[in-house]
Amino acid sequence: MISSLLSGLAFTALPSISFSSILVVTIAAIVVYAVLESLHVARITAGIPGPSFVWPFLGSLIQMIFDPYPFWHNQDTYGPISWNKLLSFVFFFTRDANLSRQIFATATTKSQIVLNLNGERILGDHNIAFMQGEVHKEARKQLLPLFVRKALGTYIEIQEQKIREHIAMWLKQAPNAPHLEMRPLMRELNMSTSQQVFLGDYLPEADVPKFRIDYNLVNHGLLALPFNFPGTALWNAIRARERLVAQLSEVAVRAKANMRSGAEPTCLLDYWMQNTVVAIDEARKNNTPEPLHSSDFDVGNMLLDFLFASQDASTSSLTWASHYLSLRPEILAKVVAEQKIIRPNDESLTPENLAQMTYTKMVVKEVLRYRSPATMVPHKALTDFELDHEGRKIQVKKGMLLMPSILSSSFQGFEQPEVFDPERFNEKRQEDVKYSTNWLVFGAGPHRCLGYEYAIYHLTAFVALYSMQVKAERVHTKNMEEIIYGPTIFPGDGCLLKLEPRPCEQASPVQ
Repeated sequence: MISSLLSGLAFTALPSISFSSILVVTIAAIVVYAVLESLHVARITAGIPGPSFVWPFLGSLIQMIFDPYPFWHNQDTYGPISWNKLLSFVFFFTRDANLSRQIFATATTKSQIVLNLNGERILGDHNIAFMQGEVHKEARKQLLPLFVRKALGTYIEIQEQKIREHIAMWLKQAPNAPHLEMRPLMRELNMSTSQQVFLGDYLPEADVPKFRIDYNLVNHGLLALPFNFPGTALWNAIRARERLVAQLSEVAVRAKANMRSGAEPTCLLDYWMQNTVVAIDEARKNNTPEPLHSSDFDVGNMLLDFLFASQDASTSSLTWASHYLSLRPEILAKVVAEQKIIRPNDESLTPENLAQMTYTKMVVKEVLRYRSPATMVPHKALTDFELDHEGRKIQVKKGMLLMPSILSSSFQGFEQPEVFDPERFNEKRQEDVKYSTNWLVFGAGPHRCLGYEYAIYHLTAFVALYSMQVKAERVHTKNMEEIIYGPTIFPGDGCLLKLEPRPCEQASPVQ
């Protein structure tokens, strides 16, 4: 019966479709999409200044990746708040400190930190920056004791040892080279210091080269185009992160065993695991759930967070510190004079003598203000909400990106902000108090940097030791005052210095 029905049907062959017809339809679809996208962007950015044209699909992504400093500098010129577009994401950029603080305050409720376009895909949703609500609060509660005075006193011993070791290496290399590029040297110093402070001796020496290679792959991925397929930088970065977390999970196992044995803490991981193993054992004894963030995998993820949070930002600040100390001999002379009073025989650093280094810390603060290493902290809106700018309500739509600029805030309010001037923080001027709301170097709100005191200790220790041991001459280049992103900011030439031992103030060995 079916065959008879089919035989009665008349079939008409479909007309052939030419390539030119497909091309016309495709172009028409692209044009329609571009028009609709432009209308959507115009609607949600109405009344907000921004570029007169952005490309469909990509937006301003190519310029942002390949020429970042001019891109963000130009964005800053539009006003207190402006818009632009990266891929399908429309973003608001805020240079106004009050608007930026409002954005920071929304983290964990109305917005989520995304770091950059590849951040969550590479670092994973376990990263503390991406945590929300009670999970985030519990993580901070566990981690805050790692940065109390006793722990910082342990870390400063390691920091001093590593700084002295690396300065000695630089001075040994210097006679054999016309100059040294400080950026990679500072990166190596900071990597070595962070590993020892955070992980102690738990990472086997044989694993360190492999660890460094994977770490660099992750860093490259954060700067790469957001294309994730085999062979791309993003793909390699994700695989490298998985290997790093596996290594750090094994490190956590060793640290837990050591702390259960009753050993004294010698690194950040020890201080963390000392309390964690007690809580884990108590939970197991009472047959209750183990504490959040206490599994080997969770600890491994968090350790990777610490390493990345400390690495690039501190490397940037160390590089800029050496840059400005070499350019401003009158500032360096004041640092040396203070060190001679506090540490006349180049005594070891302690929390007590670091607290006395008033001028040295003023220099550190000015380095952080003048060249804030993380220039902005991108957020993604989780829901619709409003920002308030001088009584005007600005609508933020769900899915938009928000770019509060830390660097721009640092140039507001302060007297002659374009001048590198540590004296602004002295007791008479107290600009750090007057303009405290513009000081966003370590963020603000619920995600304010946990390790800000550690970072300041590290920079202060470096400036104190470096100023007493090294005489540096800046090699002048045409791009020395330019700013490059990598992903934090650095001098355009990487900071080229001629180094030699400082006469009369050479350090005695640490006892």
